[in-house]
Amino acid sequence: MAQRTSDPITVLLVTAAGASITTQVWASGATLAVTGVVGFLAVTNIAWTIDTLRRHRTKHTVACPKTGCPVRISMAGVKPDEQTRLITFAVDHTQHGSAA
Repeated sequence: MAQRTSDPITVLLVTAAGASITTQVWASGATLAVTGVVGFLAVTNIAWTIDTLRRHRTKHTVACPKTGCPVRISMAGVKPDEQTRLITFAVDHTQHGSAA
C-alpha cells in the first residue's frame, strides 16, 4: 500500500496546536525536558486524532471484478493493513468463490 502523505493544512494545524501547547507548558515554568515531552505527545495525539477522524469520514467500496459475482465490501474507519486485506479478498474471486 502506498505511503500516505499529509496535506499542508493538516501539517499546519498540528504544528500550530503543538506549538501553542508547548508554549503554554514552557511559560508555566516547566523544565526543557518536560516541555519537550509534552510538546511531542501533543503533536502525536493531535495527528492521531486527525487521522482517525479522516478515516471514519471516508467510505470506500470494493467489488469483485468477476461478472455476476455479488461480493461488495464497504469500508469506513478501517486501518490501512485491514483495508489492504479486505481489498485483496474482494478482488480475488478464488478467495471468496460465489459467496453472497
